[in-house]
Amino acid sequence: MEDDLDNTETKTEEAPKPKKRKKLIIPWKLLALYILPAAVVFIIFIVMHNSLVQPPLSREEIMVLINDRNEEEHSEGNSDKEIEPAKTTEKEIQQGSDIPFIGPQHYYHSFTGALATDLKNDSGILTIELAVSIFMGKLNAETYFESFKNFEPALRSAVLALMRTKTKAQLDTNQGKEALRLEILKTINDELIKLGAKPEIQTVQLTKLLLI
Repeated sequence: MEDDLDNTETKTEEAPKPKKRKKLIIPWKLLALYILPAAVVFIIFIVMHNSLVQPPLSREEIMVLINDRNEEEHSEGNSDKEIEPAKTTEKEIQQGSDIPFIGPQHYYHSFTGALATDLKNDSGILTIELAVSIFMGKLNAETYFESFKNFEPALRSAVLALMRTKTKAQLDTNQGKEALRLEILKTINDELIKLGAKPEIQTVQLTKLLLI
């Protein structure tokens, strides 16, 4: 009996003591260091966004802008169509263009070397240098002048024959030099026809003229 009492006493003595509850401590200062800067940045963002960013257009506003743009393009298209026939020449329509957005234009080719000969009745010596031009697209011009070089010897002979028919007195004036230039143009195109080529030469320039 005494043993049982002793056991109960020891059991009651060995019973664990209740643990004390820890109080929850919130670090308000630390939280403020993290939250306050983020809140300030967010407020600044909202204010700047509302002041700088425009609200999206409504459906009605978008339709008005589209209609205005279509009317402007339509008016510009009509004005271009009215102006275009006045600017376009018959030659440009026939020649066309080899490169997009680049119309026909004058391309020049210089004869190799000068042409010199005695004038009629031994009245002097005439020396000239020639350049001829054609009016067409770039690719056609390059092709034409490649074949034109093959006819150059015959053309030089025809021009020299023309020069020998002139006298120094005829070439002393500007009118005489201009007349010679036009006669050379006609001579070259006539000779090209005889040679089976197209007479496409538009102008002749006397890049050098020496009369002694």
